Amino acid sequence: MRDLTGVIEEALELPAGSTLADAFAHYSVRFPQLGAFRSSLVASRNEEFAPWDTPLADDDTIAFLPPVSGG
Repeated sequence: MRDLTGVIEEALELPAGSTLADAFAHYSVRFPQLGAFRSSLVASRNEEFAPWDTPLADDDTIAFLPPVSGG
C-alpha cells in the first residue's frame, strides 16, 4: 500500500465509534486507487489481525496488509 500512496506512517483522527473499515474508507477517498484492493486486504489493529468492523480507540496502531505469499 505504501507503494501506491507514498505514505509510510501518519496519525489519523476519526470520530468516536469509528472502525477499521471507516479508516480504510478515509484513505480510499484520499487515494482512490486503494478502493480496488479492499477485497484482497486484511486489516490489523495493534499488530493483530482484526475484522473490518473492529472499533478503534485512541492510540491504536492500524495497518492494511496485502496478501502474503511464501515459499
